[in-house]
Amino acid sequence: MTPNPSVVDKTTLNRLLPRNKEDSPRAAALVALGYPTVEPVLPHMLEWLETNGSPVDMVMREFFVTLGVHAVPAVQKALRSRHDLLKYAVVTHVVARWPADAVAALQSELQGLATGSGFYGTDITALRLLIEHRLAERSWLVEWSRFKVDRLRELLTSAEEISRLLAKQG
Repeated sequence: MTPNPSVVDKTTLNRLLPRNKEDSPRAAALVALGYPTVEPVLPHMLEWLETNGSPVDMVMREFFVTLGVHAVPAVQKALRSRHDLLKYAVVTHVVARWPADAVAALQSELQGLATGSGFYGTDITALRLLIEHRLAERSWLVEWSRFKVDRLRELLTSAEEISRLLAKQG
């Protein structure tokens, strides 16, 4: 039974959160309450994007895409966190599908991500979004783009050297 959206408090919303990454019925029921009803638990809902393609992730991902600017505060908090997989999932699967006004609200977070590095390539996606939405000076974007290309070439050369060393060891 889905509660009446007009009388749902944060405690009730917390109880409605999915129990595990396969719990898409609960995720769908929570999403059905809509925004702004679920606003108190948006950060918890966003965390499910770390479950990497799970049924709950897919429900939450689509919900956050439709929220756009309403999700900006929760997304800003996630992008400032230390959770690299969450940052990757949010930028790649949500922010990249947002309209320009919602993406623009994340300009400083995207610039911070673009200057970083990481296993998932979130920095490259952030740089692409800054370029596509013209959210930074061209000279800054060119400089960072060149830096990324040069650094990735260096890393690739090092990785290939490691592979050759391993092959020699047989």
